Amino acid sequence: MTGATAGVGVKRPPSVLGGVLLMAVRALTGAFAILTVLTSWDAFAATIVLNGQNLASTDPQAAGAVLGGVLAAYGLYLLLYLGLAALVFTGRNWARVVAMSFASVSILLSFADYALGGAQITLRTSLVSVTIDILILLALSSTQARHYARAVRAARASR
Repeated sequence: MTGATAGVGVKRPPSVLGGVLLMAVRALTGAFAILTVLTSWDAFAATIVLNGQNLASTDPQAAGAVLGGVLAAYGLYLLLYLGLAALVFTGRNWARVVAMSFASVSILLSFADYALGGAQITLRTSLVSVTIDILILLALSSTQARHYARAVRAARASR
């Protein structure tokens, strides 16, 4: 699966390659966020609030367990997202649609957070992720990407 074709004689367009690279960048930014939390574990564990109580002050082990569970779930999500990027790279149309759906939901959640008085969209909060999601959406929704995914599906069906 190297080179410019998907292994079935269909040339992979630059928009698909760009979209997959952006998806990989998105996953790497998530991995960086996980590393940031791991290097400042105590500071992040101290911010966990459950039922209006700071969990770290009442039960530090439970706060660590909650934080560990959240990080493990996010790490699993990132691995699945990289797998989705690989499927987009190989021309799976359903994976392209799911990736565009994830990007759309992420954009909408950032907007909802901003609109409901949450975090401002700045470089320190969600500006980078929103930008990457918009670029993923643009790359994977292109006519070239759609034709590529359909051509790969037709080539697979004819074999």
